[in-house]
Amino acid sequence: MSLLFNFGEKIEGYDYLVINERDARASAGIMFLLGLLSLFSVFTLRTLLWAELFTITFIFEFFMRVFINPKYAPYMLLGGLIVSNQKPDWVEAKPKKFAWALGIVLGAIMTYYIVFDVISLWRLGICLVCLILLFLESAFGICLGCLLYHTFNIDLKKCPGDVCEIEEKVGFGKRKIFMLLGFIVLFVFTLFMLKTYKYTDEQNIVIVDDTKKSYKCVVGKCGE
Repeated sequence: MSLLFNFGEKIEGYDYLVINERDARASAGIMFLLGLLSLFSVFTLRTLLWAELFTITFIFEFFMRVFINPKYAPYMLLGGLIVSNQKPDWVEAKPKKFAWALGIVLGAIMTYYIVFDVISLWRLGICLVCLILLFLESAFGICLGCLLYHTFNIDLKKCPGDVCEIEEKVGFGKRKIFMLLGFIVLFVFTLFMLKTYKYTDEQNIVIVDDTKKSYKCVVGKCGE
């Protein structure tokens, strides 16, 4: 029974319980993709079905992670399967548990909205917050809940990306900053040129064939 109800694994070489960061990031990526698709369906299919279905799986996932065992949470299982051929990246379990407990709080709020069928901007806002947190973890390995945990706990062993260790970090470098700013300027310039010389009101005309009828769409407004 203790093997089922357990948070973290005991791995040789570590004197604390750990979580495989690769599994966590893979599962976050899967959840972000499905969450984004479900949110997209709200505006395209005009239904909350898929959004609410994803929310229910989100709540169940974090309940399993915190109160049962993250190894057996559905998205963690799927993510672990996908990255099963990669070398594990072990991080301390405590910050992850704190971060995922915050996920339960967000899930509890979403449960209220689902049960009482409440539609509001707050509901949309919480969905966006969840998606942003999932995106940061999957794309950049940034666990904001872990960082928040670190602000209250100095003596930590190993956080995702080693951001909790008190040591000198390698700087990003001024040259890289200038290069990044240069690419941003180039992106803005490209956008300006496209809008100025190609996607003007007169030139942004698309012919759409819908049920054998032709429409001219100018700046998103269609007329027969």
